[in-house]
Amino acid sequence: MTKARRTAQIRLARVLRGRNEPHGKPITDESIMKGVEVDDAGIVELWVKPPHPHCPCCLDDLIRLRNEVASQKGVLGCHIEVVGIPQSERWTAAVNE
Repeated sequence: MTKARRTAQIRLARVLRGRNEPHGKPITDESIMKGVEVDDAGIVELWVKPPHPHCPCCLDDLIRLRNEVASQKGVLGCHIEVVGIPQSERWTAAVNE
C-alpha cells in the first residue's frame, strides 16, 4: 500500500464517519454505500445508491460529498458512481460535472 493510498483512505474515513444522508440515514449504511475504492495514487471512487432517487436534496448532498472528499489533503480526486436507480447515468454525470 502506498503512502498516498493510506492517506486518502484515512481522509475518506474521516469525512464519512458520522455523515448522514439528507433523510437521516448514515451514508455508510450498506443499503446506500455499495462500494469504496482508493487507488495507489489517492483517487477515491464511491458507488452509491440514493435511498430517495427522485429527491433533489439527495443529489445536492452527493455533490457536496464529492467536493468535500476531493478537497481533502492527500486525495487526488473523487468520482461518485450512482447505481441501482432509474437513469443512474444522469445522476452520475450531474454529481461529477
